Amino acid sequence: MARRAVSKSAAPAAVTWRDGIHLTGTPLWCDARRRRDVCFVSSAERVGRAGHGQLIGTRETIALLDTGGISGHLAAPLLKRFTLGTQRLELIASGRGPGAAALCVDTGDRTVLYAGGVRCDPVPHAGIIAGDVRRCDTLVVHAVYGERGDEFPKLATVVAQTIAWVQTTLASGKRPILLVDSIIDGLEVATALARHDLRQMDVDKDLLEAVARVGAPVMRTPFRAADPRPVVWLDAGRAKLPKRIRDTPLATALVSGRARGFAGYDAGFVWPSAAGRKALLGWIESTTAREVYVTGPCADAIATALGPRARVIGPPRQMHLF
Repeated sequence: MARRAVSKSAAPAAVTWRDGIHLTGTPLWCDARRRRDVCFVSSAERVGRAGHGQLIGTRETIALLDTGGISGHLAAPLLKRFTLGTQRLELIASGRGPGAAALCVDTGDRTVLYAGGVRCDPVPHAGIIAGDVRRCDTLVVHAVYGERGDEFPKLATVVAQTIAWVQTTLASGKRPILLVDSIIDGLEVATALARHDLRQMDVDKDLLEAVARVGAPVMRTPFRAADPRPVVWLDAGRAKLPKRIRDTPLATALVSGRARGFAGYDAGFVWPSAAGRKALLGWIESTTAREVYVTGPCADAIATALGPRARVIGPPRQMHLF
């Protein structure tokens, strides 16, 4: 049966954008960029230090956030329903990375699923399960990827290839430098190394703080030039690698969804933080949502593929006049 197109004027929108997603008719915001009284955080990378009144997220996400010493935040376990006023809420795994989650909200007259970014492929070596799904009336999803050609290999295969490269590089006497896009990605990669008997490593100082906050099984060891250890570092801070590391024999690898082309690195491993186009569209269909709001870099591509029931939502974008 063909889906009925959602009329933009038939009823108030279920969600609106004002520096974050607001669930209309509720006090609840999602991944808001500026202070709100109540804000759900899908992953620690999405909000920064916004000074929100009360944060809702998983234990790992709350631990990773800079809350400015403010207490009273709600660290909710996955798959355990709770209430906020008259709304019934539940967190489910989004698959994005350590601590990441999606939020299911039952307002009584409609169900809304706010997903942030989702990844449909598990990373068992790092303890990350595939993104869960719920049926809903309204879906909000962040499309990191979604253009034609945005397809990725199985993560279990990529993890195995990454570990094999690290072991081969160490055996050659070189120091493997694994460069990642974010703290969340770094935690995931470092945990995968640790669970393959590679617990001793050097890490970016911000990543080291995150490791301590969530209790990841990573051991930072004293530097020994003659005894190479893996290094996990933010790619944006690559120039800040300590001189003591840069002055030793090393090999670099980009570990990212961007690694399909890895010029400037010795190796690349396509380890994406979110689902590719086909997987994301399939996940969206499984929610049976009648209306879909899409945010993120590939929002236009995904909304176009979904048709009339989907629309792009997010910050205003500059109009191209020529």
